[in-house]
Amino acid sequence: MDPRGERIAIIALQRLGDVLTAARITDALSKRRSTASVEVVHWDATSQAAALLPGTAARHALPFGALRRSARAHALAPLRQLSQRVEAAMGGHGFDRVINLSSTRFACWLAPALVAEGGTLHGPSIDSLGRYAASHPSISYLNEWGVDPQLNTFAHQDLYALAAGVRMGGWAGLRDGGGRRSGPIVVHPFGSERAKDWRTADDWRALVGRLGASAGQPCILVGGPADADALAHIARGTDATVATWPLAACVDLLDEAAGLISVDTVSIHLAAMLSCPTVVLRQGPAQGLAFVPGSAALCVDAGHDVATVDEVIALAQRKFAPSPVPLVADASWSLRLRVREGYRDDHGYLGLRTPSWCRVGPSWHTDDQSDEHWRAAWRAQFHRDSPPAAVLEALRDGEGRFDPARWEALLRTPEALGCSARACVRALGRAA
Repeated sequence: MDPRGERIAIIALQRLGDVLTAARITDALSKRRSTASVEVVHWDATSQAAALLPGTAARHALPFGALRRSARAHALAPLRQLSQRVEAAMGGHGFDRVINLSSTRFACWLAPALVAEGGTLHGPSIDSLGRYAASHPSISYLNEWGVDPQLNTFAHQDLYALAAGVRMGGWAGLRDGGGRRSGPIVVHPFGSERAKDWRTADDWRALVGRLGASAGQPCILVGGPADADALAHIARGTDATVATWPLAACVDLLDEAAGLISVDTVSIHLAAMLSCPTVVLRQGPAQGLAFVPGSAALCVDAGHDVATVDEVIALAQRKFAPSPVPLVADASWSLRLRVREGYRDDHGYLGLRTPSWCRVGPSWHTDDQSDEHWRAAWRAQFHRDSPPAAVLEALRDGEGRFDPARWEALLRTPEALGCSARACVRALGRAA
């Protein structure tokens, strides 16, 4: 290792929003006395997000589009081009510590290649025999449970941070304290996948028009340059304005905004780092606890149908108001939607739970309690402890919707917690 300190690489080969979740890690590692530099390896398409990560001394952008195009000329052309970029990033020595925040096969292959001799690797990787390897129990959980929205109870960003050895709580975000919240309501209608979209352009127009009038605040529609025409179509006939700004410019906007309404996309992660109140309309692959942006978010998961315009307005008024207001909505919404607010538990892990102002049946609260029990058990596994027998019995006898499936999956897992669960079953059989 360099006598001046560790040279650390953060692999964030993901989309814009996912790259932003590395901010807590880059900030924490850059402040350690043992750190010489923190450098980020990312795709060139996510350069705007990588530029916002605090504490980074260098950013190495890999040319995703160029690599794909070069394959048309020759099958080995991408490998040659990639090797040149990787060698330039390594600087002839490699990194003393590599932290992989991406679970794709490519990222897991690249991670060990960046480590200098005697260096340390955190996160998922692929070993010399082509096998998946996990550096920490949280990464094993991510691979086995974290991909299933019914089994998983942890935010992916927390699992990666835990494996990196970063403290779970206590990060103030991009701007400590946040803004005055006297700005406009920001609306981000389009995500990276059409499966995540909420309703139609006409519904967005109705939402923006009525929300601006009822809240007495202007609305700003945001998105990428490619969304400009579609955003202008939504804004037509309303008082809303359109902004297709770079992410850096959106920092000031969201820092002062009264709130954000968005599908699952980059803006919800940026808002989370600015403590901006957010209503996230989630459908398709975005549901569950894996993608909780932060504690300022209200996540609205579609069930039998997505939220209506009236419901989104009611939830936004409840979330954005400086003082509590009643939730005015048809009671049938709770049969179609799952509404939960983000929070950090006593151990610093992000989670979702039913808001106290949400009047719903007992099943929602039973699910919340189930999540807490499973999180407690797996936290023990992450810290290589064994949960008490009473905790395992609570998991076995849980009444949440997913408890039977979770218990059966636990009995099959080779992890230490699975061994404890099987021992619990054997002890129960002997007692009987």
